[in-house]
Amino acid sequence: MQVKTLKKLIISFVPAFLVNELNRKESAYRDLFDYLIESDSCYKMENKGEQFLQCANINPMVKILAGFLSAEMPSENKCDSGFNLLYSPKFASRDILACLENFMGEAGSPAFRKVDYALSSRSGNASSPLLKIDQPYPVRGYDCIVSAYEKNSRAASADFRSGEKCVILIGSTPPLFKDLIEYLTSWNVRIIYFEYLDILKKSNDKNIFTPDIFLNITWRLNNILDLAKKLSNEVRNLKFGIIHNFPKFSHYEMEDHFFYKNIGEKYLPLEYAGGGKLSERDKIRLESFIKIIN
Repeated sequence: MQVKTLKKLIISFVPAFLVNELNRKESAYRDLFDYLIESDSCYKMENKGEQFLQCANINPMVKILAGFLSAEMPSENKCDSGFNLLYSPKFASRDILACLENFMGEAGSPAFRKVDYALSSRSGNASSPLLKIDQPYPVRGYDCIVSAYEKNSRAASADFRSGEKCVILIGSTPPLFKDLIEYLTSWNVRIIYFEYLDILKKSNDKNIFTPDIFLNITWRLNNILDLAKKLSNEVRNLKFGIIHNFPKFSHYEMEDHFFYKNIGEKYLPLEYAGGGKLSERDKIRLESFIKIIN
């Protein structure tokens, strides 16, 4: 699939039940970041975005978005963009919204479609079972992430084995390293919980989804700690660590400090500073972390 054939793209987290309502009326949406990861375009878009914004030390997700949008701006040799971009002000970070403001209202620019989320009167929490792709509510529009996770799941046995090394992969943004899951798989490391995909799957059902799952860092921490405790009690000698993947130069670094302080050992911060794939330094850090999981 070529990016020029895509017309409807998601550029921030939007609860899946809202996207599904639009998909029933129109052609399906595809997540922009997931597509650019799959097509190896992140690094190219980062460079374009850095040139456009004239700023290096900025959230790489913002660079990617700015690079893509600036490439779609009309020029002497190009007609109007024709893209329809979906975003939610409630769930988009402030720097993403600030990036969008640079392009909204420009003649011929992509059409930005705001999706509002009305807070339900329901106050219940969503439970957090282990994520399996074959469960109800499939994740649509995130082809690259889901495919990589499925390969990791197929590479492992259906049941947990005593002494098996596993990781809990957390983060409320898509992991921008294209080869992260593949690299973990190459070390026979199984992902037993993938927070971002779990958020997406729960957001398929408006009766299950609550914004806390995405926005409330204390709720997320308790969810992760409860899951780790449950795994330790149910699976004898299961060896696992927690990896937090997040974009550098953003508020997610403060989230990382909070997680590190409250999770402690068996925790690895893995910040994405750009480049599209794991650097040699990233691989060394991951390798060292995998070796100390016990």
